[in-house]
This record gives sequence, structure tokens and C-alpha cells, in this order.
Amino acid sequence: MSARVLICDPMPERFVKYLVEKGIEVDFAKSPPPEVLKELVAGYDAIVVRSATKVTAEVVNASGRLRVIARAGAGLDNIDVEAATKKGIKVVNVPEAVANAVAELTLTLIFALLRSVPQAVESLRAGRWEKQLFVGRELAGMSVGVLGLGTIGGLVAEKLVGLGAHVIAYRRNRQLLEREAARIGVEAASSLQDLLSKSEVVTLHVPYTEETHHLINSMNIRLLPKGSYLVNTARAWVVEGKALLDALNNGVLEGAAVDVHYHEPPREDWEWELVRHPRVIATPHIGAQTREAGERVSRLLAEKLVASLLSK
Repeated sequence: MSARVLICDPMPERFVKYLVEKGIEVDFAKSPPPEVLKELVAGYDAIVVRSATKVTAEVVNASGRLRVIARAGAGLDNIDVEAATKKGIKVVNVPEAVANAVAELTLTLIFALLRSVPQAVESLRAGRWEKQLFVGRELAGMSVGVLGLGTIGGLVAEKLVGLGAHVIAYRRNRQLLEREAARIGVEAASSLQDLLSKSEVVTLHVPYTEETHHLINSMNIRLLPKGSYLVNTARAWVVEGKALLDALNNGVLEGAAVDVHYHEPPREDWEWELVRHPRVIATPHIGAQTREAGERVSRLLAEKLVASLLSK
């Protein structure tokens, strides 16, 4: 009997074609909620999801013959990895496929913050010539903290070094931190608090877990030097959202850029207040949205999925 795969979120035609050419039977579901997915999943060897579909413990426990959960992207916060591991189900993702896209957006947001690009554009579109209002900062020579020196964070750090910034990095695994910091040529912070206190710009590149929930919060956000900037292209829940809004309103932060949100799209009043804040640049989770990243995700995930299904 051939392997059966259920694709739960939209995937490119070339991804589907690759699976079919390998003799795999493919079915589709339209971002089913967990209560629906748990009724569907039992007959499949693998499921493919993006961020919309949630693979809860209930789904995993109802999975029957499921062997692989494939995530088209980097984050795994919509998958109960612990439950899957307990059942011997392999979870695969492709952070390497989206790393450059997210890194480039991160730099774009940093530059846009430092030069008030969206505000200047809107001012001119409104018929005003307010050149004197838009005195910015130069990234070269600034101290930039990279929180999370992994696949994406490491690439961001490399690009920042090439642009002349002084980069300070932190991750909890000290051995990996020191190894990567030495390879890239950046300063290894002794702690999260050390990184925050030294950084004029902080950019976040950590996964969302119980340990990273509100890693940036109402207490430690005040360690940042007055007039600093915060950029989040990781996961919204890594930052205590209302604390970020307070820091902007109270002058602790000069500005912030967010590509990720507590709800997508935002729905609570405070979320919209943050998105519409005059010193915030907010984008609708477009970090991985490039043609090149899409092609890499399709190819690499298809290869990993097929290899996992064919392995004994």
C-alpha cells in the first residue's frame, strides 16, 4: 500500500507533483480545526501544515498510522512536538529554507525604523514637505543585540557585521553561543540582561516555547537604553505585548517593528493600538514571503518528507 499524505494548508503545485511522482497518494483539507483534523488524520502516514493548522495532542493521539508531521516553515509552535515524539511520530520543518527571507526582512525593518521610512512616505503622500522631522540614525557603529543565535539569528548577525554594526548575541546554550559568536565575529553576552543593557537595537530570533513565553517582559524591557528599538520577526508571544505598548508610550523605546502578532489578524483593542502606534512598523507576518523562500520550502520539505516516509 502506498503512503498517504494529507496536505492541510496551501502548498505549491510543484510540491504536490514531487510527492505524486514518488508514488505517494495526496489528499487535501482546508486548514481543518483540531476537532476536524483528529477525525481525518487516522488514515494518513503524514500530514503537511503551515501555520494555520494546529496539530494538538488530541490530533496526535487520534493519528493511527501517522509517521510524519511536516511543517512548511521554521516555527513548530502550532504542533505538539512532545506528544508526537511520545508516539514516535517524526516532526520535520525547514528553517534553513526561510532563513534568508526572514533575515532580509529583519534588516529592512531595522533600516525603516532608524530612518522613519514609513512615516516619511506617508507625510509626503499627504502633501507635506517635512524633511526636518526625519533625522534618523545610521546602523554602522550601533550596538545591535541578536537574541537567539540559531539558523536565522546567526544569518542576521552575519549581515549586521557586514554592515558595520557592533553585534552582541545571546542564546541559552553557552557552548553553542561561544562557538557561533567566535565564528561570526560578534560579542557573546553573558546573559539576557547583559544583552538588553548594551543594545541600541534588539532583534528577536528565538522559537516560542514555555521557556521563551514573555521572554521580553515589563521587568526586563526597561533594561534597554532609553531611545532603543525592538524588532520581532520570531513569534509574538516571546514579547509581553502590553508591556511593549507601555514602553513605547512611556518613552522607554524609540520605536518597534513587529511582523508577528498575538492574533493573526489582530483582534484585541490593545493589539490594534500597537499596530497603529506612530512609532511602530507592523507587517502581516511576511517574513518568509518571498518567491525564493517559497521555492526552497517546497523543494526541501518535499525531499525531507519523502525521505522520512521511505526510511524504515
